[in-house]
Amino acid sequence: MRGIGFVVLLLSLSLNVGHAALIYDISMNTAPLVGHVAGPFSLEFQLNDGRGIGDANNTATLTNFLFNGGAAVGSSTLTGGATGNLTSGVSLTDSSFFNQFIQGFTPGSALSFRLSLSTNVDSGGTPDEFSFAILDHTGTEIPTLASFFDVFVQIDIDSANPVVHTFATDTSRTPEGGGGPINIASPTATPVSSVPEPTRLSLTLSGLAALVAWKHRPRRYSAWLHNN
Repeated sequence: MRGIGFVVLLLSLSLNVGHAALIYDISMNTAPLVGHVAGPFSLEFQLNDGRGIGDANNTATLTNFLFNGGAAVGSSTLTGGATGNLTSGVSLTDSSFFNQFIQGFTPGSALSFRLSLSTNVDSGGTPDEFSFAILDHTGTEIPTLASFFDVFVQIDIDSANPVVHTFATDTSRTPEGGGGPINIASPTATPVSSVPEPTRLSLTLSGLAALVAWKHRPRRYSAWLHNN
């Protein structure tokens, strides 16, 4: 019985080892893109590895794309640990330093999608980073008020509950693809829930618990197996 108690203790401790997957519903106005000369436009998602070694410790999953009068267009362009498309869903894993998904879309009145993002913090001080941008027909991000890159959403995975930064367009600049400034407010990121991720430790300990329980099964059950 001491063996079973020890395993139960380890299993309890292992509950604190897993990191949560944060889930957000993200929505934004895309009406100003309709008919703009900088189009056609594309959605761009990145999940890049802070350590630069492609350790594949984080994944972003994007689903439930709605274009409200628009639609996904063409096929996706995938780099590094990117898979999927805007119809079936998109997955990005930081298995390379640079991981990128791009696919064209026809804008409607609004864009929305669901983001599920794991939050395993890299050692070394530079976090993994998720970002979302919209590209014009030149492949350039349309101008926003973000600090370094023209993105609408940026999440630095620097904790188990990282901050979701959202940015409006920068109306003092015109798109590289031509036309006047684009006026779009910051996207809305609504938290849905967080889901614990299973870890190797918890799965291993679960198997160990089953093994110990089998070893310490009642003698009468062992005798029944022997006689049958």
